[in-house]
Amino acid sequence: MKDDVSVIIPAYNEAAVITATLNSLNSLPHIKEIVVVDDGSNDGTAEKAKAAGAQVIVQPFNKGKGAALTRGLQESLGEYICFLDADLGESAACAAKLYQPIKVGNADIAIAAFPPAKSKGGFGVVTNLARFGLRSFTGKEFQSPLSGQRAMSRGAAERLAPFADGFGVEVSFTIDAYRAGFRVIEIPVEMFHRETGRDWRGFYHRGRQCCHVARVFLEKARDRGRGFD
Repeated sequence: MKDDVSVIIPAYNEAAVITATLNSLNSLPHIKEIVVVDDGSNDGTAEKAKAAGAQVIVQPFNKGKGAALTRGLQESLGEYICFLDADLGESAACAAKLYQPIKVGNADIAIAAFPPAKSKGGFGVVTNLARFGLRSFTGKEFQSPLSGQRAMSRGAAERLAPFADGFGVEVSFTIDAYRAGFRVIEIPVEMFHRETGRDWRGFYHRGRQCCHVARVFLEKARDRGRGFD
């Protein structure tokens, strides 16, 4: 099978872990390119990504994850697209489990289902909200409703772009994928990423995330009420 997968990684101040993530991906087959979209970092993320062999696109200021994913898609060349978070470290190699079923036609979009966390960074409020909302819109129960690790064909990605702003990008993507009639599956993977702690920064982050996810559901509900499904 030819090298036809573009891996797109949005990154904001991930200098501490981006090298490990990219080194892990460099060992995988079928990857045509790794595109890191540096979203206004100030810690040397772009320099470390370049040193690890990635194609790096630098946003002039922090525009958010959705904008970074959209820019990466526009600049990529692969027939298949794999979106990954920057903080996966050595577990990024599990990405092959996501794009393989897409390449053989078993699904249109594959989402990574993470194993249960060994320690609880938060209380599960945002995850439970996302799970409930997606169940309401799609009729499906998601193990990892907020997972940013996703593989798809270029055609599917381009049909769903541009991607939503803020922390609601994943739930918005999933709802739009179902509305478009794509076959969406979850793939169990042994991935891990940095968890947000139970300090004030963690609670602030989860509070913003919860607001963004709720806003997406409200917008999608209005769309449904207007007959946009």
